Amino acid sequence: MSSNTESGAAPLDHVRIVLVGTTHPGNIGATARAMKVMGLSALHLVAPARFPSAEATARAAGADDILARARVHADLEDALVGVRTVYGTTARERHIDWPAQSPREAAAAIAADGEEVAIVFGRERSGLTNQELDRCQRAIHIPTSATFRSLNLAQAVQICAYELRLAHVAAAPATPAPREGRDPPAAAAELEGLRAHTLAVMEAVGYYDPAQPKLLERRLQRLFNRAGLLHSESQILRGFLAAIAQRVSRGD
Repeated sequence: MSSNTESGAAPLDHVRIVLVGTTHPGNIGATARAMKVMGLSALHLVAPARFPSAEATARAAGADDILARARVHADLEDALVGVRTVYGTTARERHIDWPAQSPREAAAAIAADGEEVAIVFGRERSGLTNQELDRCQRAIHIPTSATFRSLNLAQAVQICAYELRLAHVAAAPATPAPREGRDPPAAAAELEGLRAHTLAVMEAVGYYDPAQPKLLERRLQRLFNRAGLLHSESQILRGFLAAIAQRVSRGD
């Protein structure tokens, strides 16, 4: 079943679908098909086991252009260059609190924002690692049945893509607010820089020992991700940290 109805809203080109460590090339092709039918076009692959692949092309079923434009990266950090907000998909419970949203909630936020966004999907068997999730400011959790949680990678992409399409169409009649003078959310790279700066200052004042980090690094990352900092707020914290480091270096 298909629909030719198109809205006049901005396209979904600002949404980047990122697949990490995909084992089966068929899932890459099926993901491309799921993306194209819902109006998504930016596919990024992190260290796929096999790509390009005839199996991926066959499963794409006409979405060959998505595969042709797909960008392959050696690591997740490279795949997220230029992204403002990163959503990580996860099905696992965490020992550290993590702000999780349903695909519908996340899609509504993405449609309302319009900034460059990445939705990151993990490996077929194990999903994203804790370290990879630490690079994300938000988490998406698909509420599957408690008795059967197995969800194919491409199916998960299809669910998220469908919700993004719904949110895109729903937002079409609205006129976007002027962006001039707006204080945008802190980008992923800004938050990573803030985390590194904070750890460096903590080390300088004797609060943090890199040889025995325990959970401090991850807890700090989660804190900044959960806070929803704006760009100006991130800059305030960086300036404050710089002032502390200067005082410490002078021995004040």
